[in-house]
Amino acid sequence: MDIFTLTDEERSEAFEGFFIYDCAVRDKNSLSFLLLQNIEDSASGDRRLLNYFPCDEERERLSWTDYEGFRRPRLGVSEIPKNQAVLFGGPNAVAVLGGGDDGMEENISKETAFSCFNWAKIEGYMYVVGPWRSAAKRIGPSEWQSIVGDRSTLPLPPKVRASNDGGFDAIDGFSETDIYCVGGKGDAWRYDGKRWYQCVVPTNMYFESVCCAGDGYVYIGMQSGSVMRGREDSWEIIHRDEMTLAFKDMVWFDGKVWCTSDNGLWMIENGRLKEADVPPEVTSCSGNLSVGDGVMLLAGMYGATVYDGSTWQRIL
Repeated sequence: MDIFTLTDEERSEAFEGFFIYDCAVRDKNSLSFLLLQNIEDSASGDRRLLNYFPCDEERERLSWTDYEGFRRPRLGVSEIPKNQAVLFGGPNAVAVLGGGDDGMEENISKETAFSCFNWAKIEGYMYVVGPWRSAAKRIGPSEWQSIVGDRSTLPLPPKVRASNDGGFDAIDGFSETDIYCVGGKGDAWRYDGKRWYQCVVPTNMYFESVCCAGDGYVYIGMQSGSVMRGREDSWEIIHRDEMTLAFKDMVWFDGKVWCTSDNGLWMIENGRLKEADVPPEVTSCSGNLSVGDGVMLLAGMYGATVYDGSTWQRIL
């Protein structure tokens, strides 16, 4: 049996009654999962924050803690100040697992972030974004710092019917002084560590995801699976589509951008989007992507698999 594959006993004990909702790579030997209770109203059921250590032979390979609440939950990871999984969700609740910690932290203050919709790890730190163009950096346990400044360069968006129409749904960065936040209808901004600049983009489509890629471009996943590519004020739409779902996650790995939703797995290579040429048992794990320490984790409602650039290894 492959070292990454869960045993029947591990699968039954940790995953029975739950399904995978999100995933994150702490490092190649520490994988984290957010599980939701598999009940009719899973949105109000338990959330399970789970760490998996596939190569650990001296202790239990799985550890987890269950929580209530956490509306619209997301799972992230940090390296600084500690390597740990971070669960966040409404109303600005935070829980951590790993690095010697296991439990709730203090809520993120509303003055720091209105709410947390998404996250990115940039130079080891965890950043989150949310409605009304809010963005914050986690600098320590229960310690978050807004990066919007005095709003002189990042004004509040115009009042709109849906609060996140002018807010941020995704964040990524090449560095802490070159960060991109996107969301709403064509709302894209760049942060240089001191001030914000609005990106002039050729669309008012909804922005759902973003990837600051290793080829130097920023890729933005838009409504219906369309994709825009560019940087600063130079942008072009490289793919138009009519998919039922936008890409939930976009990551750079193995020299290309990988994109996923619950409907499948795609790649962007040489500026062209195409379905990933992978076995069906890999595609069946589509839903969420995370990259770190030389591996890419793909996980969804129907399973999880990890890729090292040459081989896909099924987890469950």
